[in-house]
Amino acid sequence: MISHPSLNAAASFRVVAALLSIHSVDAEFNFEVGNRIHERVSVFMKTPTNILFQIARYRDNQGFSHGMHAPDRDAFFRFNDALMETYPEFQSIYYGLEDGMFAGHGFNNKIANYREPGHSGYSIDSNGIAEGDMQKHYTSCVNATSGGPLPCDLAVGGKYTECVNDCDIEKCADQDSQRDCAAMGDLERAACEASIKWCPSYTIKEATDDMRRGYLVRSTYCINSEGIPSQAPGEIAKKGTDELGSCYFSDGVTLVDRKIEGDYAVCGGGVCNNTFEGAYISRDYDPRWREWYITTKALQKPNWSPPYPFFSSQEIGITFSLPIYNMLDDGRDVFDGVLAVDYTFTDLSNFLRTNYKKSSTVVAIFEQEAPHYIVATSTGSTGVKLVLKNDEEVPCPDPSSSDCKAARVPAAELAENEMDTVIRNAFLRQQAEQFPQARLISSRSDNVDTLFASQVKSFSIFDQSSKLEWQIMITTPVEWEDADTIVVGDILFGVLIATASLGVVVCAVLFGLLIKNRAERPVITSDWRFLGAFVVSCSLLNLSCFAFLGPNTDELCLLRMWLVHFFFVLALSLLFVKTYRMYTLVGSNTFRRVTMSHARTARLAIPFVLLQTLILLIFTFVDPSKSTELIESSGSDITHRLICSHKTPAFFIVMIVYEGGLILVGCVLAFKTRNLESEFNESKEIILSMYDTAVISTILLVVANAAVVYQGQKRLLFSLGIFWTSCFASCMFVLPRMMKVQKQRSSPSTGRHAMTAGISEAAQREHDASASSRMAPVRESSTENGENEQ
Repeated sequence: MISHPSLNAAASFRVVAALLSIHSVDAEFNFEVGNRIHERVSVFMKTPTNILFQIARYRDNQGFSHGMHAPDRDAFFRFNDALMETYPEFQSIYYGLEDGMFAGHGFNNKIANYREPGHSGYSIDSNGIAEGDMQKHYTSCVNATSGGPLPCDLAVGGKYTECVNDCDIEKCADQDSQRDCAAMGDLERAACEASIKWCPSYTIKEATDDMRRGYLVRSTYCINSEGIPSQAPGEIAKKGTDELGSCYFSDGVTLVDRKIEGDYAVCGGGVCNNTFEGAYISRDYDPRWREWYITTKALQKPNWSPPYPFFSSQEIGITFSLPIYNMLDDGRDVFDGVLAVDYTFTDLSNFLRTNYKKSSTVVAIFEQEAPHYIVATSTGSTGVKLVLKNDEEVPCPDPSSSDCKAARVPAAELAENEMDTVIRNAFLRQQAEQFPQARLISSRSDNVDTLFASQVKSFSIFDQSSKLEWQIMITTPVEWEDADTIVVGDILFGVLIATASLGVVVCAVLFGLLIKNRAERPVITSDWRFLGAFVVSCSLLNLSCFAFLGPNTDELCLLRMWLVHFFFVLALSLLFVKTYRMYTLVGSNTFRRVTMSHARTARLAIPFVLLQTLILLIFTFVDPSKSTELIESSGSDITHRLICSHKTPAFFIVMIVYEGGLILVGCVLAFKTRNLESEFNESKEIILSMYDTAVISTILLVVANAAVVYQGQKRLLFSLGIFWTSCFASCMFVLPRMMKVQKQRSSPSTGRHAMTAGISEAAQREHDASASSRMAPVRESSTENGENEQ
């Protein structure tokens, strides 16, 4: 009785479903092409498994009268040929049995392969006679060129099988079969025993030079239109055409005409002469020592092989293997052999080429595991190269040479055509970023002057016994977005130049007025040196806006971080300590004389500047502002941006806390000094300057982060804000003094005062400040008791 336990009832469908579960990473592609390819690969990988399960089911249903053993050779070939015609992407469908039989169709031409059951390694005496009845096998080999007979001599080191205890069955080596069922309960023991598989016992040996041995040949046959071996002239099928031809040896002249009579297994117990009819190539091949067979026998489960290259077609392929069984009368399942299909990725590659070869999108599928071999591409490249067997770095000089082999090509080395450089460079960039699934990575091809963005999507096909992990990489040209820079030719370029230049000029003019009128009393009482330093720092702050011009390089990004924030704090610190000085002189309710010299005031500004310098130094080494690529997608539209950014938001937070804190505290101190008499009172100017800086800074931050996308626009906003706040504060301090100077000059009574004021400038200022400090507490106290001094 023949059975296939793994396919009983609905279990077969559960196996298929488990085997073909596609597990995708959560990251979504930003374009539809990724989903299309993913669906295509899923369907593509289901086909070979479905076919083998159908063959196994047909066998279990007694479709083959001899259980697919030797007498069923031609019946299988007819059935198999129909499958090969239906699924041309199959490289080969075949099977091997525990008795050594092998049968299958495949490879580039329409051919069949068949090996009689039996063991190689039989002895040959000195007269060339094989032991027992093996002479019929020993004389069945043929010269592939001339068609002459050849002895089937097993080479030294050649493999052969040898029975142990007459090939009696024993528990197979898989995990389920090796469990100790005796120690389990009744129900568990029954399930355990039902899962045990039994295997014939034999060993695989290698021939030595101490004995001459022969092998059982695996022959390659011409086939007719029905898929069965034939050598009839004018009846031989050819790949890719409906025209029939004849069967020749490799010289292309000698017709195959082989009639070897004997009691071969394919004869079904009698004698026949068609066993080798149409056989034109002989090879030492036993499925039992091939890797696909050994692996499946060891696992006792369906499994996928890793992708590998086929030498004959130079295409990437994969093998799916399925164990098949016989059931003994006592209910034991005996492993009988392996069904297998060699499946090329031609269909997948054709799908990619057909849909994307004329498109700007380039698609590649490669293995997740290093060295990331190519599986399929849309560029037409196969991912296979012919190399010397003894040195894979050397290309094969002659494809027909036996010294060559097919080797797979890693994605990093793909170079079969011009567009492969796009795949190679995109892969290297993805590899450098460790294949992130959730974002796009940009790359530029060496010989294609276009910027590309690529994204990868991982998926796996696995069951309990095997696992395939691939990456789909989709690369598409992207548009360069230049709105993050302000360069020559941009409208913003002229606006920023005009704004920054005007700010520098305004502050320079105001500083010139201070210098020119530094001997006038209104200027003296305002401490012109300190005020001049503030105006100069505002001029430098406007000058730093010129760093906003140019591309977003690492150097310019770092320079912008330094100049703008350093000069902003420099100007802000001078304004802050001027406010603090006024608060110290008049903000206290104690009736005592308080003085603060200009030198001390200047020294108070130094710590703020030093702290800002320290902060900038730390971030220069820890998290500097650097040129950063940003790929954004909206549907199928993808843009590439190059921006200045930090790795973390730490710098932004620190600047908000530090610079914003200075502005906030300065506003509070300015409010507390609002009651100083008008000659010395700059509290209104200080309050307006502080409030103006706070309001404009807040508005800029909100607008820049909520409404403005590109950095070029943000920088123009910042330069306008810097121009307004710096020029407004400078004008608030300087222009009222200039108006008082003009008023004094227009009044004759003030001329002599202006002349004497310069004689004792420092003494007069100290006297006035002391007088103010004595008067202020009284006024402050009265204000706090309810008076509203305007």
